[in-house]
Amino acid sequence: MSLLRDRLNRLTKSAADRPSAKSETRSEPGWDSLGARLQEGRQGSFILRRQSYPLSYIHGRYQLQELCDTCTYLQPLLRASIKDPRQILFLDTETTGLGVGAGNVPFMVGLGYYNENQFVVEQMLIRNPGEEVAMLTYLTGLLPNFDCLATYNGRTFDWPILKNRMILNRVPLENDRFSELDFLYPSRSLWRTTLPSCRLSKVEESRLGFIRHDDVPGSLAPTLYFQYLAEQNPAILQGVFKHNEQDILSLVGLAIHFARALCGSLDLSHMEASELFRLGVWLDQHQLAHLASQAYEQILRLPSTSGGSVRFQLSLVLKKKGRLHEAVQLWKETVDAETGMKLSADYIEACVELSKYYEHKHKDFGTALYYAEKAIGKAGERASLLRAPRRSVVSQDLRKRMERLREKEIRRAMQEWRSNSSGLI
Repeated sequence: MSLLRDRLNRLTKSAADRPSAKSETRSEPGWDSLGARLQEGRQGSFILRRQSYPLSYIHGRYQLQELCDTCTYLQPLLRASIKDPRQILFLDTETTGLGVGAGNVPFMVGLGYYNENQFVVEQMLIRNPGEEVAMLTYLTGLLPNFDCLATYNGRTFDWPILKNRMILNRVPLENDRFSELDFLYPSRSLWRTTLPSCRLSKVEESRLGFIRHDDVPGSLAPTLYFQYLAEQNPAILQGVFKHNEQDILSLVGLAIHFARALCGSLDLSHMEASELFRLGVWLDQHQLAHLASQAYEQILRLPSTSGGSVRFQLSLVLKKKGRLHEAVQLWKETVDAETGMKLSADYIEACVELSKYYEHKHKDFGTALYYAEKAIGKAGERASLLRAPRRSVVSQDLRKRMERLREKEIRRAMQEWRSNSSGLI
């Protein structure tokens, strides 16, 4: 009888612990000044801060309304079809550490989403580890309303941490097959050669036109949270709330920026050659060759003295696209460049490409041999400068090319001599 009673007690407790859709918020001393309230539900309570922005709000260069008109262009970055920004949930976490192990706890989860006529930012904070289940339960209740999760490095950090915490706390997650939109990867594709860092703070300042003032760095957030746990003063976390809120808004700005890039409405005139080239390669990878060509054309409009290495890389792309005449012009630009380019790898490769071009396209073996000799000579100088073995720099293929061109040039000269001799007889 006691065994049956124990079993019934366990079942009753289990039923009482199931997530409930009913929850309410109420004022909590110390948190009102931060615009936050206490969120209470069946699983417990946590702090919830909710801020609403009109769609006319401008973050950096972009107005929130713009994503309503351009979100469909994000399709190449997603597995699912996105026709409405209300399908996207923007997510950013603040954690007690940097790893993804069991000891790293997300003490704040920031969410952003569109509704009918505004953009809402919700920030969930746990005042102690005992509130984590309530926060995660609230989060899982929101997730089914969205098809896409937009983050910055969330694919390998934010989302795995949240899923690990759900598993450890036995919070069921009905659907984790979101179409993930991680803006870190396209940011690296476009700006890894033009920005000192692809951290969100650098990207938003240089590309979104948003500059933070009196910002609390994300690296300081764990320290401030532990200080709050010790002192129980909510004002300590004011800067952390603001930092997380700005992260969410910057995710929207990046969504608009990349949507513009994918629909061809970015202003290319202010971009430097390196960024234009990376943009073109990125667009080519997403099968948007017509937009990639616009970026390449902009590079060709720049002065030939700017972006020398980029112009050589562009020449190889143009060669693959069959635009050989333009590629040849860029190779000649590289060979005719200032002295600083004379011992670069690009200079040597440009000589090799010109040698191939004159050999195969014009049967001009003399000019082909001229460029091959320049390549092998500069390669030898480069090897001496770098203290590298000569053969490690000058490939066997280039040596064979020179021998073949010499033989072809000799045969051509002999044929010309015979032709002239027969005319004299």
